[in-house]
Amino acid sequence: MKLKNKLFIIFIITLLVWFLRIINVLQYDNKLAYPIVLVTMIALFSYITIYIQENIDDNYHQHKIYYQNLNILKYVLSILVIILHLRPFIHYSNELDLAFNNIVSRICVPLFFIITGYFVAKKEKDKSNYIDTYIKRTIPLYLMWSLIYIPIILMTMIQYLTQINEYIIKMNISMPLIILLIIVLLPIVLIVMLCYSGVYYHLWYFPALMLSLFVLKKWKEKYKLNYLFIISFFLLLFGATETYYGLLPLSIKELVTYYFNIFFTTRNFLFFGLFYVVLGYKMGLKDNVYSKNCFVKLIVSCFFLIFEAIILHDFHRLDSNILLSCIPVTYYLFISVISFTNHINLKIKWSQYSKYYYLLHPMMIFIVSFIFKEIGQYLLLNIVVVLMLTHILSFVMIKKT
Repeated sequence: MKLKNKLFIIFIITLLVWFLRIINVLQYDNKLAYPIVLVTMIALFSYITIYIQENIDDNYHQHKIYYQNLNILKYVLSILVIILHLRPFIHYSNELDLAFNNIVSRICVPLFFIITGYFVAKKEKDKSNYIDTYIKRTIPLYLMWSLIYIPIILMTMIQYLTQINEYIIKMNISMPLIILLIIVLLPIVLIVMLCYSGVYYHLWYFPALMLSLFVLKKWKEKYKLNYLFIISFFLLLFGATETYYGLLPLSIKELVTYYFNIFFTTRNFLFFGLFYVVLGYKMGLKDNVYSKNCFVKLIVSCFFLIFEAIILHDFHRLDSNILLSCIPVTYYLFISVISFTNHINLKIKWSQYSKYYYLLHPMMIFIVSFIFKEIGQYLLLNIVVVLMLTHILSFVMIKKT
């Protein structure tokens, strides 16, 4: 790496450390604002950044790509998703809850979409109808796990049977009419859940992914992919209104409220999944995806993400699924991960574990909370028990397949 590039990195790191000092993340109270500490941080972070960036650049020039890193990344992301759904810091620390729930964990699902889109593009080079194959292979998996979670839904309903009964009494509806409504509406509700939200809260990912791939396939048969990329970005902007709701002008807020009164969330294929799947697919069309100073850009993007989350924290939000800073963070993280040298050859089925972690963890969360009703008060114990049981059951599932 040339000297001017190294000086540029040092300059960027210095600005970022100084930014942390200005917003009082680095304070004298936590002993991080002393000059010697600031200089040490700048020197250390600059060295690490230069080392990683040089490694990425060298691998790019040698046309080396480390796909196994993505399997490890997916494994880490699946653990982050589990911890997110446990929401362990909400009653412990507002700062930790903000950092984890609204910053770190928000990159997980976009990265899953990007990784899938990327490898679909790679696979299509050998098999032109791979998207059809992928969707046909995923549908049975999705339906099977939807059936598996129906008992969990019923048990959850039983827990809230008293509240449901009180609500029905307040509505003053006769029992025959309730039974009739259930018979008529149940198939419709089931279809909507399967195609939109999933029968359980984590299963929405599958219809979002499959529908995104279906739209991508149909679009590129007739039109240019770049047009879909632009359209999907504007759809993502609409999806982000649930996060930026408190910042919207009153006229726009009234307009989007009509949507949220019906559909509740924009966490679906149209306003979330499609953009990231198309982004990953576009990246997969390239022989070697690369961006100059990508790791430096990743660090800067992370600071924007932190800054965005801090600002939004004090405004009214309908939800926090979509943060726009996640776009550069996930893009540059993906490039950095596949370009960084990894000589570790652990015989661990990272990809399979990440899949079963994602599929099984809500069941484990429910079982643990059902059996040990007070475990939620013990932050670390709850996380460890759920992760341990999820891992054990995943191990059994992998051995049997």
